[in-house]
Amino acid sequence: MENLKNILWLCLAGLLLAALPVAAGQIVVSTPSFALVLDAPVGGELRYLYYGTGLSEDDLRQMNVAGTCHHVAYPSYGIGWPGESALRVRHADGVIATRLYVQDVEVRQEPDAMLTLVKLKDCVYPFYVNLCYKAYRDVDVIETWAEFSHSEKTPVTLLQFASSYLPLRRGDVWLSSLYGGWGNEARLLQEPLKPGIRLIKNIDGVRNSHTAHAEVMFSLDGKPQENTGRTIGAALCYTGDYRLKINTDDGDYHHFFAGMDEEGASFRLKKGKVFRTPPLALTYSEEGLGGASRNFHKWGRKHKLANGDKPRKILLNSWEGVYFDINQKDMEQMMADIALMGGELFVMDDGWFGNKHPRDIDSAGLGDWVVNPKKLPDGIAGLLRDAAKHNIGFGIWIEPEMINTRSELYEKHPDWVMKVPGQDFITARGGTQAVLDLTNPQVRDFIFYTVDTLLARYPEIEYIKWDANMPVLNHGSVHLDKDEQSHLSILYHQGFEDVCRRIRRKYPDVTIQACASGGGRVNYGYLPYFDEFWTSDNTPCNAFISSGERPISFLLSLWDRISALRPTIRRIAACP
Repeated sequence: MENLKNILWLCLAGLLLAALPVAAGQIVVSTPSFALVLDAPVGGELRYLYYGTGLSEDDLRQMNVAGTCHHVAYPSYGIGWPGESALRVRHADGVIATRLYVQDVEVRQEPDAMLTLVKLKDCVYPFYVNLCYKAYRDVDVIETWAEFSHSEKTPVTLLQFASSYLPLRRGDVWLSSLYGGWGNEARLLQEPLKPGIRLIKNIDGVRNSHTAHAEVMFSLDGKPQENTGRTIGAALCYTGDYRLKINTDDGDYHHFFAGMDEEGASFRLKKGKVFRTPPLALTYSEEGLGGASRNFHKWGRKHKLANGDKPRKILLNSWEGVYFDINQKDMEQMMADIALMGGELFVMDDGWFGNKHPRDIDSAGLGDWVVNPKKLPDGIAGLLRDAAKHNIGFGIWIEPEMINTRSELYEKHPDWVMKVPGQDFITARGGTQAVLDLTNPQVRDFIFYTVDTLLARYPEIEYIKWDANMPVLNHGSVHLDKDEQSHLSILYHQGFEDVCRRIRRKYPDVTIQACASGGGRVNYGYLPYFDEFWTSDNTPCNAFISSGERPISFLLSLWDRISALRPTIRRIAACP
């Protein structure tokens, strides 16, 4: 019981693996190493009682509810809760107050996890919330999210809709987070939590990890240590705009909320439809930041990352060698160079496409995914022939979510770009680049067609570098009606994930890299669709480019030294 007393203060939502009734209204759930006790009385409020190391039956019998956390699990706005809310909705009659009561608890067996649904209902309106907890059997990571539905005659507007809420007892609690910018991604910031509000968010619209990351760690025993100390890890698994908020008021808790960013994104939920928030992945370790990191790595590799159990190939990318100056001769030379060094794959980057509007610079060609015959007279078939000659694989670069106004695609479909109805739209990157409107099913079909055509016509292509190089600058859609304009960010990423799922179903074994101006898309939400990330454009080759030395020459000059390192390079590349 001493251990129990020491950690009763730690309340953490969502860590459920197996559900076992303990007493009326109470549920015990656990992962391989930890346990959570929820108080879920039918007709009452859902509350947290305990989270920490696993509990014995004696510990459970001796648990004194009065001495536990007993904190509301998903605070809603308007009745009985004075602080920050996880949920705020507006009904057709204008009422924005919600009070949720437990209706039922359902536990479902899944192949790799246990899914627990706590079913809640508003005390007046036929408005329903399922709090969902997916706990994995073999790793100490749990995903938690919320699902909203209703049977009201008219739409209910979701104004605030967090994926999860965690109350953390105040003390010497430190926050570890990541920030940065292009070429300077993932800088570590560690700070003690103090009274006030700490906000971490990204509203880029496309690239959600340049300026900040949707992953944090809470060190509960003071300044973060790598191998010691109780640590909570939280990662929002989402490809779009997000908000992580820690509100430390005059009470006993730090209030942590995680979910989509609701700024300009209220959602009109129609009768009979279900709105699902992205999952928040949670872990806990008493081995410091390193222990929490290892939990996430094991989970990501086994259960999230596409082909996470397979070693990646050693590759050379053409970008910093030739930039847009793609040509048949240099491509083959680079293939020969990387093959000579023991490499296994060559990836041709930007600059290979565009006929009427050649991709000689970043202001033309995006959307016209046809080979430029002047640059590559033998086409992709010729490149595949050269790759086979040098006994290496071949990959190709695309940026399928983007378009240039100097392109045949834009000339045919100017209505396919994101733009505010009735207004001119803003372009970027060379003054011509825009973002395609993935809320439009025709656009989604075009992106799938782009990838499908390449891979079906040239099945030898084994690698795609998928780039995305600008934010959303025009928050509007000519495809959506007036009541759906606030849905743009949400529907864009639903469309993006729909395209990715279609591609993965048809081409599960093709390696796809997530790149976005470097490391702009490093998030667990991308893992099911991509095999690897490009983490930053801050690479050593930049130094040689800035000094005027051509990277190809530099690589060749290092051949003797690299040859000696080939066994080591291969071991590192194959490390799971």
